[in-house]
Amino acid sequence: MSTGIAGNPTPPFHGGRLHHAAERFEIPLEKWLDLSTGINPHSYPLPAVPHSVWQRLPDDDDSLLSIAAGYYGSAQLLAVAGSQMAIESLPRLRPSCRVGILSPAYAEYAYQWTRQGHAVEALTADEIEVQLAERMLDVVVVIRPNNPTAEFIPQSRLNRWLTMLQQNSGWLIIDEAFIDPLPGAEQLSMITKKTLYGLIVLRSVGKFFGLAGIRLGFVWAEQRLLDKLSEQQETWSVSGVARWAGAIALQDINWQSKMRRALGVEAQRLKVLLQEQGFSSQSTPLFCTVDLREHQQGLATDLYLQLAKQGVLVRNFEDYQALRFGLPANAAGWQQLASALSELKR
Repeated sequence: MSTGIAGNPTPPFHGGRLHHAAERFEIPLEKWLDLSTGINPHSYPLPAVPHSVWQRLPDDDDSLLSIAAGYYGSAQLLAVAGSQMAIESLPRLRPSCRVGILSPAYAEYAYQWTRQGHAVEALTADEIEVQLAERMLDVVVVIRPNNPTAEFIPQSRLNRWLTMLQQNSGWLIIDEAFIDPLPGAEQLSMITKKTLYGLIVLRSVGKFFGLAGIRLGFVWAEQRLLDKLSEQQETWSVSGVARWAGAIALQDINWQSKMRRALGVEAQRLKVLLQEQGFSSQSTPLFCTVDLREHQQGLATDLYLQLAKQGVLVRNFEDYQALRFGLPANAAGWQQLASALSELKR
């Protein structure tokens, strides 16, 4: 791949822009099936927010971090207003350097590092390996499992990359936003009880718990780096409601176990449904991605438009030539997706 990313970047286009789609395709909001985000459609069932939570300012000394330490297996955490805050802030904490991003990837990484003046390259895992051996990279970014490809780099390889980066005071940034629903996620995670020099792990509450709207995430790293990141945050950047909701969801082990099993079943159902329509896909428990690079140019966009005209919104990765499908929330959604897929013309 080895694609250099330079110039004045434009902000990435994200999934979930349902109002934009409704206006573009002239279909009312209530008739859409939105599968464009990869967020769990079965949100954690929060109770009603107590009036006291609405009335108090956010309190950094509440129980959130201790509860999060139990969930993630380490106390070396900083609560942030969604992992997006860390994605935007980390590039400001280094002088101009060379950044390799395992690609294709969540576009905000290339955008944020480039706009802060860093030299950014989109690389395959093998290309990262080569460039690290030649000391050509200062920072490596890996989404694990990857969004949108579902690629899952093994710990042994990441540890080797970290060792090479440590020799040059580099960083290995691991985005684990989609790791929570995987069986044995706590063993698969790169988070350990004690931090490792140069290793930074980002976690999201929004994806697995289906609570993207509260804007809550965590950064695991050395305390020195967490302190610098904390200085980048605005006062009370993590709202009191987010802290209250996160604390409840993170300690509900029973819901987490049941949801992991349910999502595994639904992801397999989605994979089979796509397969029945002639699409092979790579998957995580929260999405399936259909790679269309071996087909004619523009097929991904054509299929995206056909689905959209039937009120089904998926994520179109034009540069990658792939479509990402999230999970329907209910029986009606599954039926709408199956019907729309059966109508596709290729």
